[in-house]
Amino acid sequence: MATPRPRDILLVRNGDSPLARDACDRARGIFHAGGYHAVFLDAPSAGELSEALTDTVRSRALHVAAVVAVGGDGMAHLVLQVLHEVGQQGVDVAFGLIPAGSGNDLARFCGIPTRDTERAAGRVLRGLETPAQHMDLLAVDCADGTSHVCATTVCLGLDARVNARANRWTTIRVPAKYAVALVWEIMRLTSRDYTIDYTPPDGARRVVDRRATFLSVANTSSYGGGLTIVPRADHRDGRAELFAVSDARPLRLLFLLPRLLLQTHENLAEIALEPVTSVTVVPHETVTRPASGSGTRAETLPPHVAHGDGEPLGPLPVRVRILPAAVRVLF
Repeated sequence: MATPRPRDILLVRNGDSPLARDACDRARGIFHAGGYHAVFLDAPSAGELSEALTDTVRSRALHVAAVVAVGGDGMAHLVLQVLHEVGQQGVDVAFGLIPAGSGNDLARFCGIPTRDTERAAGRVLRGLETPAQHMDLLAVDCADGTSHVCATTVCLGLDARVNARANRWTTIRVPAKYAVALVWEIMRLTSRDYTIDYTPPDGARRVVDRRATFLSVANTSSYGGGLTIVPRADHRDGRAELFAVSDARPLRLLFLLPRLLLQTHENLAEIALEPVTSVTVVPHETVTRPASGSGTRAETLPPHVAHGDGEPLGPLPVRVRILPAAVRVLF
């Protein structure tokens, strides 16, 4: 006798988000009409939600057709950690996404409607009924021993500081808070020296020392709610893109921002784009910038913390490598 197909779709959400709750309610009807049963999953904290999702997927693996993140890039990031972990243990569950957050860079890149829950849910159903599709992920190993997977971009330079500052402003929505944080950090700019040890797709390892402001490893095209850094990114080509902006003055960087928005920045002298399969980034000595006012002590910048999918990951040095076709996706 044939094994019945799994019919449960886990909808993972932030229970405090009215937008996510509404999206789940609307998606439930779409999934029911398609012959699936929607199961809501939320918890008071990200850690508890991750544990609950892990336990549910492990215990009900034969019944779960898909795990769908209902939220923004942060919720997608949480779900992907769990799916990657259980996937390494032999549990293969498809990943879906219904945008209901402030930053929706992954959804936007993958063509998932960001303001139409019914169409986004329909994409999940079509994915369940068509041949399997997969996407690459970025594996990130931090200096504190933690490991993560990311779907979009890992930020390591000024962009990481922008992420950290924007995350503090919970009352401002992306992309407005990211844009404000970006200008704030640019005006307080200090570049940093890095040793970058990377392997391009041809397998020839290269090591360079570079002074950079922005420094990221990208699997998709944008971050910060739509700031495009790699216009021709491909999340299924088995490689990432190392994006770097060289040492530049604040006014010059402010001039570059419209070029990023218009996606006409690739040929600028300050921009470097390198395809990579792995990269290790080591910052040089702690840098300082002068404090305001004469005769005052210099301000020491805090240690850099990498951010991936807009979430804090861990301190540098960091190793990032591509995981080809790492997760089955429904978009």
